[in-house]
Parts: sequence; C-alpha cells; structure tokens
Amino acid sequence: NEHCTYCVVPATRGMEQSRPMESILQECLDMAEKGYREVTLLGQNIDAYGRDMSPRRSFSQLLEYLNSNLPTKMRIRYTTSHPRYMSNKAIDAIADLDKVCECFHVPFQAGDNEVLKRMRRGYTFESYMKIIDRIKAKSPDSGIFA
Repeated sequence: NEHCTYCVVPATRGMEQSRPMESILQECLDMAEKGYREVTLLGQNIDAYGRDMSPRRSFSQLLEYLNSNLPTKMRIRYTTSHPRYMSNKAIDAIADLDKVCECFHVPFQAGDNEVLKRMRRGYTFESYMKIIDRIKAKSPDSGIFA
C-alpha cells in the first residue's frame, strides 16, 4: 500500500492482503512434515502484516504465534521490512523468540532526508538510525541486512 515514487509494486500487485495466522501456520507445519527446517515469511512490507484484518493483528503477533506452534527444530526468517513500520514489538520478538533467526532485514534507499522525502519513503535518516540503534541495544549479536 506504499506508493514510493519509483516503485511499480502497488500498481502491479494490488493492495496488501494479510493471510490468516492459522493458514500460515498450516503451511509451515506441512513444510515441517516434509523435512524442511526453515521457513521464510515473505511480504513486500511484512511489518504491515495484519493491519488489514479484523481484529487487527501485528507482525510481532504472527511471529509469537508461529514460535509457539511450530516444531522445536523449525527456524523462522522474514523479508521485507519497511522502516516506516518496524515496531519495537517486532524488534523484541525477533530478538527474543527462540525459533526466529536474529537477522533484521531493514532496507534503506538513501541517507539523505531530502532524497527520502522526494522518494516518498515516509521515514527520515534519523528515524532509520533509531531503528538500527534499538536493534543493536536489544540484540547486539544480531545480523542487520538491507
């Protein structure tokens, strides 16, 4: 649902649609039964997960739900975050949940506020760096990639 100046995704994909947590869990369980040990949750803007649902859900709630219901040996990864929506709750879940890999995907497009504004990214260099600082404080040994 983002409309950055350079992105064609909203025009080609349509509006964001969150899948029910139960459906995602079932797909993960099916993969586990087939011997898979890792799942990657994929979303163009995964931090917006659940904001289109009633009742509203959050990405951190999805991670907690999967972490509680997947077999012990399953690992959870995710991609793609949007700095505008990365919450402290998501950072805490990624850092604290035992099945979620401590890898933070926090893409950036520019380090200049004027460029970010013209790109309609919805965040500033300073707000991005606050996210990075929070991750480093909460989970200093985690990987951060863009």
